[in-house]
Amino acid sequence: MKTCTVYGDMQADSAAEQYPTVPLCDDCVAEDSQAGENRQIVTQKSYDPSYGDTCDWCSTTAEEEAAAKA
Repeated sequence: MKTCTVYGDMQADSAAEQYPTVPLCDDCVAEDSQAGENRQIVTQKSYDPSYGDTCDWCSTTAEEEAAAKA
């Protein structure tokens, strides 16, 4: 799981809506890295549970991801 800043609603007035910070599972991060020019992730950092524990794109939880890696 990573905490990522992604492209959001670019017509919104708020930068937080234009570039929201969301949790993403490692599979979604890997898939996005292969998207070339169509990548949605702007930056990524270590997982911060204060942003939630469920992938914003596929709804995988941090617990499910950890269990799959075990």
